[in-house]
Amino acid sequence: MGRGAKNRPEIRSVGRALDLLEIMQRRAPAGIRVRDAADLLGVDPATASRLLATLVAHGYASRLPNRDYTLGTRSLRLAAAWVDRLIQIAALPMARVAVSCGETVYLVQLVGSEAVTVARLAGGRRAMVDVEVGPSYPLWASAAGRALLDSVPNVLRPALLPAEPFPAFTPRTKTRWSELSAALEEARHDGIHGEEGEINPRLSCFAIPLLHRSRDEKLAIAISYESQRSESDRRLIRQALRREWREIANQI
Repeated sequence: MGRGAKNRPEIRSVGRALDLLEIMQRRAPAGIRVRDAADLLGVDPATASRLLATLVAHGYASRLPNRDYTLGTRSLRLAAAWVDRLIQIAALPMARVAVSCGETVYLVQLVGSEAVTVARLAGGRRAMVDVEVGPSYPLWASAAGRALLDSVPNVLRPALLPAEPFPAFTPRTKTRWSELSAALEEARHDGIHGEEGEINPRLSCFAIPLLHRSRDEKLAIAISYESQRSESDRRLIRQALRREWREIANQI
C-alpha cells in the first residue's frame, strides 16, 4: 500500500492556490490586493501576483474595477454565504417584478469583464428562484452588461471591453465605443438600460444597476422579454424595475 495521506508530498503552488481561493471565499464579495494576499500566504508579492493571474486565466478569480481580486465565475458558488444572502434579499422583489410583468427576472453581477447571472426567476413561477451561477453576458451588447458598466468609473471602462470593433451577435449589436457611449448616455435620464435584439434578435431586455456607495461589487437587476411586446407592456416593465430596484440596492 502507498503512504498515508498525511505523508504524501504536497505540491506547494497548488496548496497556495487553494489557500488563496479560501481567502477570497471568506472575503467575498469584497476583493483582496496582491500585497495583502502575499502577506496572508507568507510569500512575496510577485509569487502572489502569479498565483492570482493563474486563477484568473482559469476562471477561478477575477479583477474588480478597483483592481482588487475576487472569486471568478467558476468559483463564485464557493461564496455560498454571499449568494444565499443575495437570494434572501432579492427573492421577494424579484417575484413581484416577475408576477407583474410575466417575464424572467435576473440578478447579475460583474465578474471580471462579464455580466454573470447569480439568480433568476422565470415569469409565472411563484417565488422559485434559480441560484445556479450563469450564464454570462457581454458588457457592450446586453442591457445587464451596460447597467454594470455604467456603475464603473469612466476611466476603468475601456479595460473591461475588447478591442474595437466589439464582437457582433446580431446586426443590431453595438460594436463601437461611440455607439456604446451613446447608449450609456441615453439611460441617464431614468437609470434604465435597454437592449433590442443585440444578442438574440427575438429578445429584448431592460436592466438597472443596484448602486450602493459603500459596496465595491457591481450588481444589477434585469428583465428579458420578447421583442414583439407592445409599448404599453414595455412601460409596465420599466415601472416594475423602478419600484423594486431601490429596495434591493439599499438592503444588499
